[in-house]
Amino acid sequence: MHFIFIITALFIAYSIRLISQLKVINYQKKWGLSLFLFAFPPLLLFMTCITVLMMGYHGEMWGIKASKFSYYLAVSFLIFAIFSLIKISWDLYKLTHLVQKYPLQIINGKQIKILQTSFPYAAQVGFYSSQLVISTGLIKLLSQEHLEAVIAHESAHEIHKDPFFFFWLSYLERLTFWLPNNENLWNNLLLLRELRADYTAAKTVDYLLIAEALLKVTNAALKQPKKLTFDLECPFLNYRLQERIETLLDNSNFSPKLNLWQIMWLILVFIPWIFFPFHNPC
Repeated sequence: MHFIFIITALFIAYSIRLISQLKVINYQKKWGLSLFLFAFPPLLLFMTCITVLMMGYHGEMWGIKASKFSYYLAVSFLIFAIFSLIKISWDLYKLTHLVQKYPLQIINGKQIKILQTSFPYAAQVGFYSSQLVISTGLIKLLSQEHLEAVIAHESAHEIHKDPFFFFWLSYLERLTFWLPNNENLWNNLLLLRELRADYTAAKTVDYLLIAEALLKVTNAALKQPKKLTFDLECPFLNYRLQERIETLLDNSNFSPKLNLWQIMWLILVFIPWIFFPFHNPC
């Protein structure tokens, strides 16, 4: 019976990702649908494996005996998930520890860690309480007004707790690298994150300054190799320039809000737990 659970969960997860590739499924710029297509499959698999683990390999359900194969299959996935979490957590710890060594400077009333590199870099680094990091190359490249626009953009990431939430989303992305459309869905979520930060920043600074800063930073970054002492993306940089600038100019086609109703599908993740009482361990 456990094996049927696992196969069913795999079929549902794989089918959802296959369906997400259809042109009629327009998930771009839609937070709720994008999160469902991306996060529901791995969460369903995760909860299914936890259910099988709790049931054990003894007993039966509806006359079908449990098997050690399905039990150890679920355990193997959970072990992979645990080690993946340890790996991504350790990488984040090393990064935050490295950032703490950078000199601190007050710019526009904000405490900012300064990275000594010519590469134009700006990012919120950390977990729940993040730290803004800006490179000397970015400071030299931009005018005071454009630098304020970049800081407003990065501050928006802190407001929305993007480092925290995208830590977990990146974890799910690693767990399901083998599922269809994984990379496209992940990149779309990254774009939505940047669009939301642009939208929030545009409330405090001129949106044209954000667009101009984006162009300047991207052009400068393309002209030189990335010389950083750690492997981390620069969130302000995004080579889908046209989409970001068009959205800045016309926010009517983008809703940055993610409300509770858009993630009600999370309840469905716990469906495998419903079957636990029907398991007879004897």
